[in-house]
Amino acid sequence: MLLLACAAVLVEAALLVAAAVVGVVALVSGGDAGPVLFLVALALGTATLLASAARGLWHGRRWARAPVLTAQAFLLVTAAAWWSVDGGATALALGLVALGVVVAVLSPRVVAVTSRGRDAGA
Repeated sequence: MLLLACAAVLVEAALLVAAAVVGVVALVSGGDAGPVLFLVALALGTATLLASAARGLWHGRRWARAPVLTAQAFLLVTAAAWWSVDGGATALALGLVALGVVVAVLSPRVVAVTSRGRDAGA
């Protein structure tokens, strides 16, 4: 379950980097600089946080559960909103991935691995 959670979170981080690249391409092709720069910075910052959290989960750090679960909550809200405006299969896939990560991170084994003692340096 830990491997599944870490892999899914890293895929989410990679997709955020891809979205940032799309934003930079839109900016170069004449997009409005303000919103695009904000969204690119937000995507890259979130991708960095998720990648760090995946690494933290892999190393058994308790702190890593919080950013992963928070990101999944945002994904579930996004999927629900997207579904309500006919998002179809994409919204369903997004919601299912988010639910899968939540189940994996909150599984007893992953919680046990990430609850051993105190976090070093936290």
